[in-house]
Amino acid sequence: MAKKRRTKTARKPPQQSRSRATVDAILDATIRILDKENWSKTTTSRIAQVAGVSVGTLYQYFENREAILDALQEREFERATTMLQEVLVSGGPGSDREAARSVVERLLGLYVESPGLHRVLVVEGLRVTPADRVQAFDLRAISAIRAFLAVADVPTRRTNLDAAAFVIFQSVRASMLSWLLERPAGIDGSVLVEELTDLVLRYLVADER
Repeated sequence: MAKKRRTKTARKPPQQSRSRATVDAILDATIRILDKENWSKTTTSRIAQVAGVSVGTLYQYFENREAILDALQEREFERATTMLQEVLVSGGPGSDREAARSVVERLLGLYVESPGLHRVLVVEGLRVTPADRVQAFDLRAISAIRAFLAVADVPTRRTNLDAAAFVIFQSVRASMLSWLLERPAGIDGSVLVEELTDLVLRYLVADER
């Protein structure tokens, strides 16, 4: 019989402000390490040292380093969801190009703020985070884009908004993550934003305003 996959989660969810501060220090320390070193060198001892806590304290909250990475993945999901809601749900810039660029810029900003973390999440994310949680985030993001397309005054060329929202989100995210991993010559962040903005508009908008 196949062994059931065990989900790695935080041992003790932080309740008090001091506990939450300790967990945040551990998560932030992991990000700082990953921006300088690879995943194989990111041990719990190293994380505790950078966070300024004992290894014993770290193990009160996280079973192992995979559980820390899983918590970071969830925090990034929440940040991306909040960003999309701010840009799309609360209304944004007037023109189609400005609206598209705003989403692309903000999403890329999340990635470049902690590139080492996101490079590791590309490779290790599905190993440490259950697929249903990853899918749930994707559905939230796609739903936000679909809701925006449904109410926005955009002369869209697409008739299937479910498909359009899926293609836009997955194409933009995949391009950004590949850019983070590969760092192709001649493409910096500003170039990538312009190219992806143009990609979205040419796919979506009938007559760009």
